[in-house]
Amino acid sequence: MTSVCKIMIATGLAVSVAAAQPSHNAKLRNGLDAATRATEPGEMLPIVIVMKEQTPRDQISVASQIDDKAARRAAVLGLLRDTANRTQGGVLDMLNQAQQNGLVGEHIRPMFIANMIAVEATPAMIAQIARRADVDYIHHDKVLGEEVFPVQPSDGVEFEGEGGGVTAAITCGVNKINAPDVWNMGITGEGIIVGMIDTGLCATHPDIANNLWVNSGEVVGNGIDDDNNGYIDDINGWDFRNQNNDTHDTNGHGTHTSGTVAGDGTNGEQTGVAPTAKIMTLQFWNNFAGESVVWESMQYGADNGAHVLSASIGWPHSVGPDRAMWRMVSENTFAAGVVTVYAAGNEGCCGPDAVRTPGDVPDMITAGATDCNDNIASFSSRGPVTWENVSPYFDYPLPDGKLKPTASAPGVNTLSLAHGACNGYASLSGTSMATPHMAGTVALMLQANPALDHFEVKQILKDTSIDLGAGGPDNTFGHGRIDALAAVEMAISMIGCAADLDGDGDVDADDFFDYLDAFAADDLAVCDMDGDGDCDADDFFGYLDFFAAGC
Repeated sequence: MTSVCKIMIATGLAVSVAAAQPSHNAKLRNGLDAATRATEPGEMLPIVIVMKEQTPRDQISVASQIDDKAARRAAVLGLLRDTANRTQGGVLDMLNQAQQNGLVGEHIRPMFIANMIAVEATPAMIAQIARRADVDYIHHDKVLGEEVFPVQPSDGVEFEGEGGGVTAAITCGVNKINAPDVWNMGITGEGIIVGMIDTGLCATHPDIANNLWVNSGEVVGNGIDDDNNGYIDDINGWDFRNQNNDTHDTNGHGTHTSGTVAGDGTNGEQTGVAPTAKIMTLQFWNNFAGESVVWESMQYGADNGAHVLSASIGWPHSVGPDRAMWRMVSENTFAAGVVTVYAAGNEGCCGPDAVRTPGDVPDMITAGATDCNDNIASFSSRGPVTWENVSPYFDYPLPDGKLKPTASAPGVNTLSLAHGACNGYASLSGTSMATPHMAGTVALMLQANPALDHFEVKQILKDTSIDLGAGGPDNTFGHGRIDALAAVEMAISMIGCAADLDGDGDVDADDFFDYLDAFAADDLAVCDMDGDGDCDADDFFGYLDFFAAGC
């Protein structure tokens, strides 16, 4: 014992070493401390370095109140990006140097959707990072397999399609939620980009080939990051696990869910709720993946124009997801105006650990599953959820907790696209299948009213769902089974008078010439009537329709 320690003890001034000098091991979470001790010195572990400084919630809240959605998204993401750019430099310098010495893996992935960096590193390097004062904690980004997918075996149907177009057979789930009635209104998801966070996409399937999102800022195959978004040749999306642009689905899950959003019936089965929406492929899994890969997928979708994010995935609480980070990433995405839908999970009944993360995030739009007779699926996870023990939130205490799921959608024996030969169909069950029914409905709502944000969409889904089970909202069905027609009609009712540009209560020549000026100036805030990010003939004729209808 040193003389200093003896003096401290003798004078009653002794303090614990942990209090005076926080243990570096205390920064290692989700079993990372044990993993570093069990790992050979040269082996690497997947980690997420969470920086101590995060963008203040009050700043994000102010930016999220901006009325214009494009300006709101730019403001929120700008705040988040500024925080990351200002604070990550020291850690990135350390990681880049360590990479030269073989202590860090090939991919160093700084993120801004929350202030963090994902990387693979050796135990020795992890210990060095933990000593930094600007690092809050380090999360063990454990790899998982198929258990992240809320999908159940179904009846095994898989077959080739015949014919299609207007004669295509409409699947029961699409019919059940009244999507065809919405199409009869001329609303099919046109101009809406849905980011599918999943196993990729069989992009040549005839039912989806015409509905691929195309990154107009990239030149195909030139090996250059033309749009300077950090991803080279990301023409239709990105594979976030392997960090390349090969988003082909070798599993089938992603092709199936994408087909429920936007399958157009070319091969004979009308599987898609929004058959002209565009699919942005955000691939996160083929063999394994960690949570950070999905966080990066969400960031990419928000940063590259997705209107909706659909994720038929979830982490059971038993595997130690970073719930606080999931909530931060999700809430930042909501604030940017991106509508986000996740699966509740297939744990069945009931209680605080049944609904998977991030379906348990309080403001998440969380999908439970029904069959086509409006019975609850036996596997559909049911709340309530609680955050009473999750720092820094400590809210939604039990027994009431937070009601989950938000609502339910068809997800039993759902027929959608098969990936095998990229031209057939398959039947699957799960809240995985319910989620894209809900996301497709959101795409219809956003075409009808592009101004809606995540919270408005969520409220409309709650208000218009068909109440099932016990009267009123419950933790089995949520607010009920979704009704696309009622949701779209309510979305339209919230538009007000779209043609009254000067707000004087009259639709007159002044409004018409104001629109012409905005159109000529390419003023998206005014002239982009369909919300697709362009001012074109569709917008012009759309305004004429509003003008003719008056207020």
